[in-house]
Amino acid sequence: MPAAAAKSARGALVPVVRALGATGLSPNAITVLGMIISVAGAIVLVAFGPLPGFIVLAIGAVADSLDGQLARATGRVSIFGGFLDSTLDRVSDAAPLLAGVFVAVRDSDQVLAAVALLALLAGFLVPYTRAKAESLGRTAAIGVAPREARTVLLLAGVALWWVTGARVAFTLSIAVTAVLASITVVQRIAHVSRQGDRLA
Repeated sequence: MPAAAAKSARGALVPVVRALGATGLSPNAITVLGMIISVAGAIVLVAFGPLPGFIVLAIGAVADSLDGQLARATGRVSIFGGFLDSTLDRVSDAAPLLAGVFVAVRDSDQVLAAVALLALLAGFLVPYTRAKAESLGRTAAIGVAPREARTVLLLAGVALWWVTGARVAFTLSIAVTAVLASITVVQRIAHVSRQGDRLA
């Protein structure tokens, strides 16, 4: 997602953040809630199809983007909050892809199964390469497919599946996600390799 688009999206959510701040809900509670909704969305996608699945997954994606904004707006940024958010983000990221795996197994769709598993692997490697680089005193916050972009791609695939009635749209969105995430991993490895071998 381009920086300008991400900034616009955050701006649009400011009223929601203010409303959440007034309720007294903690950022960590929003983090957990976003993960639960994302997992529920994956289950709904498998059990009831693309339209209800898209709705719940989209709500989960919005909730997932609110915790950090709420923490900053209320002065409750914390180390544990960042750790919890990063950890549960991996669950939220995996949820729609695991839904793809379940659908593939149920319907004997080998192509969907393959691309979903590849996207799962690449999706876990994207944040891992950055975290490992930063633990070694390097930077790796680059790449063509940051988390926001991958989320939008998958949601678009589910939406197109509903609109067209063709599940291949979902399969293609997962395939594109897998390819772009893999490219991002390679970009980050190359970026770190150019920063030298001496420990910071």
